[in-house]
Amino acid sequence: MSLKHINSRLQSKRGFTIVELLIVIVVIGILAGITVVAFNGVTARANATSAEAAASSVLKKAQAYNAEENGFPTTPGALTGASAQTESYGLTGITFTTGATVSTTEPANPNVLQFYTCDNALGTQVAYWDYESANANKWTNSITGTCTNPLWVAS
Repeated sequence: MSLKHINSRLQSKRGFTIVELLIVIVVIGILAGITVVAFNGVTARANATSAEAAASSVLKKAQAYNAEENGFPTTPGALTGASAQTESYGLTGITFTTGATVSTTEPANPNVLQFYTCDNALGTQVAYWDYESANANKWTNSITGTCTNPLWVAS
């Protein structure tokens, strides 16, 4: 075959067939789907870790409050209020859910927690949303001190 003959055959077949284009589109769609699923998993893990860290921070500040004030805080305002900001136990960047009942919807961000006071005033309990959990109740409790019968406190 001469070079002229090969060149003319290549010029006559310039475009892609519809089947070739559909295969490329399907492959790109599959790759995009895998990427979205992987991204959602990473985001859930990051939010779960951030929520757990926020709850841990609140419990450490509650322990500092206990050391300075000789008792655990009974409201979230004791840790987040204006007077608390000048103390070592002052919290910033944490929001506590409000209302008389525990929320069953996912918080807007991982720094939204629930605050509980203990009826024996010997501890504090904080619940954070577990973004990775498959349970119906995704609130996970963390406790500092000796907490029996935690009571929900609306902030």
